[in-house]
Amino acid sequence: MKEKYSFKFTGYPSGDHEAYCFDVCKSDYRHTTSNEPDKVFDKSCFHKGYYRLYPDDLLLGIAEQHKKYKFEIIIKVKEERVDNQ
Repeated sequence: MKEKYSFKFTGYPSGDHEAYCFDVCKSDYRHTTSNEPDKVFDKSCFHKGYYRLYPDDLLLGIAEQHKKYKFEIIIKVKEERVDNQ
């Protein structure tokens, strides 16, 4: 396992009425998860044309469930002007 992984995406802080997620465009979803978004299950609840990216999606293929890891999370916020949808 590599020691460092980096993810970059642009999105809205969002949710699905139960869990926290980011709403991201299709290309950022594919780039981050290496998968195509499901048009029903991954579709954003609040932003048309966006898909839900959950924090655990970032760990797929990196961390095993029954092992303990030390995580360092750095968030750099750069506000981007977007149209209300």
